[in-house]
Amino acid sequence: MVTMPIIDILFNQLAASLITRSQRGYAILIIKDDTSAMFNYKEYADITELETDSTLYTEENLQYLKDIFTFAPYKVCVVKIRTTKTISDALIILEGNVKTGWVTIADGTTEDFATLASWTKSKETNKKYYKSVCYKAATTDSKHIVNFYNSKVTFNDDRGEVTGEKYCPSIIGILAVCNISRAATNYVCSNLSHVEEVADNNAAVGNGQFILVNDVDKVKVGLGITSLKTTNGTTLTEDMKYIDIVEAQDLIYDDIFTAFKEYQGSYKNKYDNQILFISAVNGYLKSIASQDVLDSEYSNIAGINAVAQREAWVASGKAEASTWSDAKVKTTAFKRSVFLNGNIKILGAMENLQLIFNMA
Repeated sequence: MVTMPIIDILFNQLAASLITRSQRGYAILIIKDDTSAMFNYKEYADITELETDSTLYTEENLQYLKDIFTFAPYKVCVVKIRTTKTISDALIILEGNVKTGWVTIADGTTEDFATLASWTKSKETNKKYYKSVCYKAATTDSKHIVNFYNSKVTFNDDRGEVTGEKYCPSIIGILAVCNISRAATNYVCSNLSHVEEVADNNAAVGNGQFILVNDVDKVKVGLGITSLKTTNGTTLTEDMKYIDIVEAQDLIYDDIFTAFKEYQGSYKNKYDNQILFISAVNGYLKSIASQDVLDSEYSNIAGINAVAQREAWVASGKAEASTWSDAKVKTTAFKRSVFLNGNIKILGAMENLQLIFNMA
């Protein structure tokens, strides 16, 4: 049987590797390409590896991959399908090879981006947190979808001015690099010289649109937001409209889920074992608070969810559980289920300033 320190060690490893895992993430590009030497999936750690494979891509697709590497993400993943195949075919390949990352489509059509948005939402429902960049998609409203909206951008190379969807590969490079280390807000799009701005910046971001703006001689991300518009104050809040908050949420979920899988089945479900796991979770939360993922001034802590555990006992036919004290509920583990809850405060980036001077 595995011993509890293994879980502690795993959490420690996850926390210790947080910076290298999160500062630079995965950028996943779907391309349609009939170039010979077909393959379904490849990964590149740097641009030199890509250049070695330059003959495997059309000139246009190779340039899109180079655009992503402009921003030096940790890894660039390529899903390659023939032009006769569909985006749905590509998404099956993607899911079979990489479990998370920023996804977009090279030269995607309106229909392609609609498919990507729908797929991202379906994965979100199943707690598989891929994040996608779509272009002017009609139906998004999701914290895992970024909906890019500028009509035209101007590259600072011989491509000059092009339509906006051609910048989606660059955006996944930017967002993969930002991850939880910083907000995308004000990030310099170093491969652009100009952008055609939307008519009303405030209206656009209020509508969940991701936009770029001109700032003197630079092009920058206006605001690092998702396409989420509909909130409910609990599972979908205003904070979740911001990409860096969602990135931190997903990282914490993935880390705790990964650790619990090591624990699953190896331990009997009793109070003492639950407390050992909770202690490991709280140690992890404390560690990532020290790395500015969570607010270290806040009490980031998990524990047994007495309300949910009581309800489970009552629903199972043990009516007397409704009168148990909270202490008794917590120490009476329910069958094969662990009910936890907690409070955390994810740190957002500085974006707004109010400074008032009083004149003497």
